Amino acid sequence: MGIAIILLLLVGAVAAVACKNDKTARLIGFGTTFINAILAIVMTMSGPHETSLFGLSINIGYIECFMALLFGIVGFLIVWASMSMISHDVEESKIPLFYGLVLALLGTLNAVVFFDNLLGVFVSIELSSFAAAGIVIVKNQTENVHAGLKYLSLSILGSSLVLMGMVLLYVATGGHLSIAEIGNAIQNGGVMAEKQAYVLWAYGLISGGVAFKAALFPCHIWLPDAHGTAPSPSSAILSSLVLKAYIVFYIKMVFGGVGFDLIASTPMRALLNVVMVVGVIAMIAGSCLAIMQTDIKRMIAYSSVAQMGYIFMGIGLGTELGLFAALFHILAHAVTKSGLFLVAGSIIEQTHNRDLSKMGGLGILMPVTMALFTIGGLSMIGIPLFVGFNGKWNFASAIVGSGNYWLLIPLSISALLNALYYLPVVIRAFFGQEAKECTEPLGSKERPIKDIIPLILLACLVIAFGVAAGPVSDFLHKGIELLAAIGG
Repeated sequence: MGIAIILLLLVGAVAAVACKNDKTARLIGFGTTFINAILAIVMTMSGPHETSLFGLSINIGYIECFMALLFGIVGFLIVWASMSMISHDVEESKIPLFYGLVLALLGTLNAVVFFDNLLGVFVSIELSSFAAAGIVIVKNQTENVHAGLKYLSLSILGSSLVLMGMVLLYVATGGHLSIAEIGNAIQNGGVMAEKQAYVLWAYGLISGGVAFKAALFPCHIWLPDAHGTAPSPSSAILSSLVLKAYIVFYIKMVFGGVGFDLIASTPMRALLNVVMVVGVIAMIAGSCLAIMQTDIKRMIAYSSVAQMGYIFMGIGLGTELGLFAALFHILAHAVTKSGLFLVAGSIIEQTHNRDLSKMGGLGILMPVTMALFTIGGLSMIGIPLFVGFNGKWNFASAIVGSGNYWLLIPLSISALLNALYYLPVVIRAFFGQEAKECTEPLGSKERPIKDIIPLILLACLVIAFGVAAGPVSDFLHKGIELLAAIGG
């Protein structure tokens, strides 16, 4: 089923570009991502399995199914929303190219997660980088070209570091390219003493490469420009999905390759301590930078830098609870941040304004849209009944379980900082002086409800996973158990 998902998306990408018609391309994008979501659900119901593509092994476990569902459902909702939004940012002649790039990107992101063979992973990472840069550049403005090339340059740097780490692992483990085989070699004495240092260097290089790919502070410098200038559906995909594929690859390499037991008793613990501390710095720095922004999309972009910090902090704890918190936050951030970027795009499209200081009264002019922004903002802050609260609760539990109680302080500070840049927007929109003095009819700038149904569904997911996270949590725990067994 994993092969079917990858091939479906790649064939859809070719069809979208080849059709040369914007309306047909939209329908191809919509139909392909809808079928992709169905296939992801079917694959999840069928359970873990192994297969291969072009001779490269594909190992589908619970975490892979989790990510396939995330790519499938969130990707479908973003593409659905883009059908009524993309004309605002992209020339009609380039809309087929946009949908072709999006489908190719989703296909390669699935491949990054699915492949067990490092060669397949690396090729997929490289292809996804070009497709991701393409959905930024497709807007065809000078600032987008610069942002896309900046992203591509730093992404290639990250890929190069990852490749060097892969080569070292290949040498150290006796010529293995399978993550499962690498894990078996590392965990069961298959690495000769004189080459054990290679393993640590390899993971150091891979950590640095993934830091660039996933925009971990201070390697985030491409993200604000790319997310801030890209078409809003592109920003939603980049933030909610693209960053996560590389993180899941890193999780599989660390916890499937080294394993929880060795992490606690080898120099890998020192490396993960660095990852944890950098994650904490990112939590604070990203939020501080977000507070300083005047552009709504750049504010949301810097918020993503902070949220990546949470995820890497959880990984850096090196425990099963820390990994669970990181994986759950991947879900929380994906459904929340995709909605926020699409809401921002709706605001810019309807008001022709990006300046946060000029958004007073939007609660009157666009009540539904601003209600959706409020739901996303409250989730990012960590208010109960929203998925972001569950994410922060999981991190607090993982911190207490690991004994690193000092991390509760930056966790609390980051939540407060989140409130300092989301709540003022909400308060100004609904209760500011501009709202009181607004004489325009209620909802006068609101987009048609049919056009914002995908945004409403994303907000519903934010609430649904906030009040009923049990099934997802159980699924992720199964995934962590299976991951821990790789190579054991």
